[in-house]
Amino acid sequence: MKKQPHAQDFFSSGIESVKSLREIAVEKIKEAIVSGYFLPGDHLKERELSQLMGISTTPIKEAFRILGNEGFVKTVARKGTYVSEYANTSIEEILLLRASIEGLCCRLAAMKMSESDLELLEKQVEKMQLLKEENNTEALVEQNSAFHEMIVQHAENAMIKNILDNVKAFDHAFRKRALSFNKEVIEGYVEHEAIFEAIKNRDPDQAEQLMKQHILRTTEFILSTQKD
Repeated sequence: MKKQPHAQDFFSSGIESVKSLREIAVEKIKEAIVSGYFLPGDHLKERELSQLMGISTTPIKEAFRILGNEGFVKTVARKGTYVSEYANTSIEEILLLRASIEGLCCRLAAMKMSESDLELLEKQVEKMQLLKEENNTEALVEQNSAFHEMIVQHAENAMIKNILDNVKAFDHAFRKRALSFNKEVIEGYVEHEAIFEAIKNRDPDQAEQLMKQHILRTTEFILSTQKD
């Protein structure tokens, strides 16, 4: 049985004025699909979504077109738009890309991070451990993201950063869903700690492999929960 958060809170939160209404619509609908709020086969209604987001139906229609091209939704003539039965495949492919790229970031970070950078990353791991022990999932999602972002930053590669920026909203939604499971909170922390140790030990091969395994394992686990 899927969780049902308050729809108005879900779709209205975090809207940034610098983004176009179409970008906002794409981001919010994609986040709803990735998080499991919408499941494959669910009917997406333009008017309902426009009311929830406080925007007209035009950017919703444009968002449907973009999400259709990405494989997240499908539009059936005279019936409407639905979450694609292949949505999980699109999610999996994006996360395969992320696993490879963030794995590379770990390799570069292990080669480039200074001792002071490593100290900051270690403090980040300690902060995550404290939040895990406090069972503060909301804050843990943010600090988990910060851990990954620190590694990307210290990879010092603008092209890689630009690629990952394109899936940032998607990634945040997926991480939020993953950390709603206590099993994932525990396993994820252990894996983050191991990733840090590999970077600290200047072992690029191990750091890259551990990050890829971490993301791929989480992907498999979360997608399996959406099939239940």
